[in-house]
Amino acid sequence: MYVGAAVVAAGPLSGVLAQGMAGSGSKMKFGLVTYLWGRDWDLPTVIANCEKTKVLGVELRTEHAHGVESNLNARQRRDVKKRFDDSPVTLLGPGANFAFHHADASRLRKDIEGAKEYIKLSRDCGGTGIKVKPNDLPRNVPQEKTIEQIGKSLNELGRFGADYGQQIRLEVHGACAPLPIIKKIMDVA
Repeated sequence: MYVGAAVVAAGPLSGVLAQGMAGSGSKMKFGLVTYLWGRDWDLPTVIANCEKTKVLGVELRTEHAHGVESNLNARQRRDVKKRFDDSPVTLLGPGANFAFHHADASRLRKDIEGAKEYIKLSRDCGGTGIKVKPNDLPRNVPQEKTIEQIGKSLNELGRFGADYGQQIRLEVHGACAPLPIIKKIMDVA
């Protein structure tokens, strides 16, 4: 399991953290999420910087300079996979920007279907899953209805992801971040 901490991933403490966690008997490893650090790096730079700092797991945030997006064709996806296969860096998968709180049914469906495309991308590139967000609790919708909707969306993605050997990782994010709300979402999912 990798833990991402973008703040120190490219800094002087990265090697110390990576070594310290590896020697602790923990299965947890230090990794990079390219949300802030790495957002402007192309893919070869992401991999090179991760290798240099011994940060050997990466979640590639979508819509960033590395360009690993669902519109890649089969050859491009194989190229991404090969880059990681030829490196000690593990691609965990895309950090997608999809959320499931939308009151508008068409927007909700668009995000669910978009997440499915990134599940396929992750599988094709050698990742093990995607990250999604519960995100918000719209004021004009009862909280329990939104919680149920998010949970059902995650369930649909989980079933879809299982067919591709992919995990769905839920970021604790936005108005849904309090753990009692996350627990309710996961109880539905």
